[in-house]
Amino acid sequence: MGSIDTSVSLPQEQDDGKSFEALGANLMAAMSIYLNCLKQEHSPPPSLRPCSEPTPSVKSSKGAAAKQEIIAITRKIFAMTVDPETNLLTSSLQVAIDLQVHEYIDQHEQVVVKELAAKVGADEAVLVRIMRPLIQKFVFMEPKPGYYSHTRMSWILRRPNMADIFQVRLDEVFRSSSRVADALAATGYQEPSRGAKSGFQLAFDTKHDFWKHITEVEPLRSQRFAQAMRAVPFNSLEIVPELYPFDTLAVDGGLIVDVGGGLGHVSKTILSRYPDVALKCVVQDYQVQCDLTAGLAIEFQQYDFFEPQPVKGAAAYFFRHIFHDWPDDACAAILKHTAEAMDVKRSRILICDQVMDDNSPSEASVLYDIDMMTLFGGKERRLQDWGELITSADRRLRISNVFRSPRSEAALIEVRLT
Repeated sequence: MGSIDTSVSLPQEQDDGKSFEALGANLMAAMSIYLNCLKQEHSPPPSLRPCSEPTPSVKSSKGAAAKQEIIAITRKIFAMTVDPETNLLTSSLQVAIDLQVHEYIDQHEQVVVKELAAKVGADEAVLVRIMRPLIQKFVFMEPKPGYYSHTRMSWILRRPNMADIFQVRLDEVFRSSSRVADALAATGYQEPSRGAKSGFQLAFDTKHDFWKHITEVEPLRSQRFAQAMRAVPFNSLEIVPELYPFDTLAVDGGLIVDVGGGLGHVSKTILSRYPDVALKCVVQDYQVQCDLTAGLAIEFQQYDFFEPQPVKGAAAYFFRHIFHDWPDDACAAILKHTAEAMDVKRSRILICDQVMDDNSPSEASVLYDIDMMTLFGGKERRLQDWGELITSADRRLRISNVFRSPRSEAALIEVRLT
């Protein structure tokens, strides 16, 4: 069998479409050879089914070579196709980001390892060892021995705040993940509840929840986390006014209570979209932060959402990315206080969060769900989960509508009193 080229070519040296198609043809050829070898050896074909006996290894050198080529080709196809932000999760990458390797290689440049080691301030031998697994996973590439260059996987780190999101995942999330099993074991493997220790609390040996710890104990982590969240597509502010007709709230008084709204960026985005509509926002948060919304109808109010809601009868109580940070019992408490403040005719709750697909949730939503459990004891929810949570808080509450966007994981759930 001839050798199949599974190396990564430099972007300017290839027709990416033809290269991608050629990989598919090469993969089919390798799979055909591998299956024929297994058949000749009376071995079962590859399968995901659990077997009572391990699938025997292919015996012929031809079959073994085909197997390795299948693995190599599929790795390259995966690297060319997958969303990089869901895949760059290795300890070697954390070191590479700490060294800012991605910043010292231009887009189409090949940098000799000795020169790169000097620029990043690392021992050459250490850098080589750190880069090996990243090259194997096509995060970076080695176009010729001793030279490094970017792939699409590493180039994404040059985008604004992308390095921050990976540092959070490779530091806070990785460390916390190592203690999730302990946190779940301590509760008898029950769903997390408010007050139960999270993986984060065990890993960082803190009595505070994630938010209080990074704000009061390690503020540099808080700064990095805030930067990181700007890089998450799910957090795009522009999608919010597209999800819901906020202008229709004017007929119910036009008052929007932005609960947990921080600096008021979401409220500003909504009001800016409807400058001629009689809307007003009250931005509530645990700590009142600086006002960056001069000239807009926005008021700031200090508020702990585990306490009774002081604003009564608003047109909308808006929660953006709040509930996935908390377990069900905590969310129910927040919703209960909100329901008690609502007017049955003109008020609604608007929840901007993910709604996981029942059958085939996206890789990103599955990853976020584990992140939420790891860091906060929170969770991502299916529509059924949202419905059960909402009625558990107050039996009068019902989901009246769900608004989705074709270009975002975000959805907006409208909840009314019945």
